[in-house]
Amino acid sequence: MQSVTKRVYAIDFSLAILGYILFVCMDTIAKDLVERYHVAQIIFVSAISALLPVLLYTQARNSWNKIGKANYKVHFFRTLTMFLAMATFFYCSNYLPLTTLYSIIFTAPFLLTIGAVIFLKEQVSWRRYTAIIIGFFGAVIAINPFGDGFNKIVFLAMLTPVFASASYLIVRKYGHQETIYSFLIYGKLLMILFSGIIAFKYFKPMTSIDLFYNFNAGLLRGMAIIFVINSARHLPSSIFASAQYIQIVAGGILGYLVFKDIPGLNVYAGSLIIILSGLYIIFREAKLSVNIVSSTTRHPSIPLKKD
Repeated sequence: MQSVTKRVYAIDFSLAILGYILFVCMDTIAKDLVERYHVAQIIFVSAISALLPVLLYTQARNSWNKIGKANYKVHFFRTLTMFLAMATFFYCSNYLPLTTLYSIIFTAPFLLTIGAVIFLKEQVSWRRYTAIIIGFFGAVIAINPFGDGFNKIVFLAMLTPVFASASYLIVRKYGHQETIYSFLIYGKLLMILFSGIIAFKYFKPMTSIDLFYNFNAGLLRGMAIIFVINSARHLPSSIFASAQYIQIVAGGILGYLVFKDIPGLNVYAGSLIIILSGLYIIFREAKLSVNIVSSTTRHPSIPLKKD
């Protein structure tokens, strides 16, 4: 029985890794496209195509009845903050290496812990506070705010984990009655609406090849979401959450292969500190049976229930 469980965990963990790598592939495509198109237009096209796997997933699980009556305020503000997180990330990707961006994004677990204490009245021990301080120290090393490379773009990129954390906290506080399917479908529909309003103003005709890449980036995102969600249903939270750090590695590899980005040693050193601090918080939460940050930086606001 244990061997079967281990085999299932291995499969689900592999799917989580694959899902996060697909997210990085989508980010790589967006980084290329943002040189030529407005971020809202890129998000609009990808949100439309990402909706397709989500609809198929809902149909395959015969879960239309689980969408139920939605709390539209929760969906509105949750999706708005996620839209802002995506927009700042894609915009900044035109100026910063992916590895640098991911090192900034992975300060989200530390922000989530602080936010959970302030807004959700969660109890956090001195050990996790220490890990937060060390994690932010790693972010300082990676970002190097005292160097010539620190500018308004880096500052703007720092808003990405803030918006993502806000999305999570909104749902944790107000979205208990919602299901994963309502978050997925309403989230994608509202993402299309938000990005479409802005894209309408800044619309620029895409070449056929760019439209192909943009559309497929959305498909990759949709499939990544499904892989990650399915993994989260079965894996222990600590094991599942640790898989997300593959994005820093994959971002470094794809950033070099596609854009010839070579981040400085400070980025790698800072990222390593961030990863270790984040993993400590994740496994500490598992030991204490709490779940503040043990979800995912990609969809930190979707409640993932075990089957």
